Amino acid sequence: MNGYEYWDKIPHTICEGARVLTKTFYFDTDNEFKDRLVRVYLPSSYDFNNPNKRFKTIYMLDGKNLFDDYTSFVGEWGIDESIEKIISEGKDGYIVIGIDAPKTDIDRTLEMTLDSLIFKRKIKIDRSGYASKLGNFIFEVVKPDIDKTFFTKSEKEFTGIGGSSMGGIAAFYLGIEHLNEVGYCLNFSPAFFLYTWKSFKDYLDTNISRKLPKMFFYVGGNGFEKLFVEDTIKTFNYFLKHGYSHDEVKLLYVSHEEHNEKAWREYFPFALSQIDK
Repeated sequence: MNGYEYWDKIPHTICEGARVLTKTFYFDTDNEFKDRLVRVYLPSSYDFNNPNKRFKTIYMLDGKNLFDDYTSFVGEWGIDESIEKIISEGKDGYIVIGIDAPKTDIDRTLEMTLDSLIFKRKIKIDRSGYASKLGNFIFEVVKPDIDKTFFTKSEKEFTGIGGSSMGGIAAFYLGIEHLNEVGYCLNFSPAFFLYTWKSFKDYLDTNISRKLPKMFFYVGGNGFEKLFVEDTIKTFNYFLKHGYSHDEVKLLYVSHEEHNEKAWREYFPFALSQIDK
């Protein structure tokens, strides 16, 4: 299967009937972690013998946190459980592609930051981000390989990108940078607060007149998650102020939730129901 292998580690928490395949890609990034594992979840309704049945795709950051407790040190999103439940309700499933993150926090932060964004002074990072390389890797290397190998609906209206925290903000602007490939963005607890509002607003001002992908924002309001609230709501309101409708941009604020996979797992199905219509 074009270099993809079944993830058959035992034990695992992948849903019965669903399958996860992996392939290692070379990624010419600015950090030392250049061999990047890509994880592909195929729903139980996927049929290798039926090319006429094709599936929407969602590309998600932090791939090892998506499907299996045993590959994540912080708990999983339960993406496979969520989509299998959708299928059990008579709806179409999705192929979900997880992109593993770099091994260190600083590399992850920089890989998910555009070079035009300026960190606040208290964030002691003195290098520019290189998320543009991550976007090119996903949409010029990984996506064509996925579309060639699996039965996908490759058009932009059937393609989403998502993530949480740094992955949440990366999903936001990678969707904008690749709007010809992306129909919607799932931005969970996006870490907008790391950057000066001026540099972030300058980026928005430069792009807002384009027809941007549909956006779903989620943010909690408890513990560390409190840091994410103000700028997430401010960004949501920015879209409304510039003429985007509530069908094009949505916000879910849950004041009691904390910053963790448990919360993102809880609201992922709702996010899909709201944005992918």
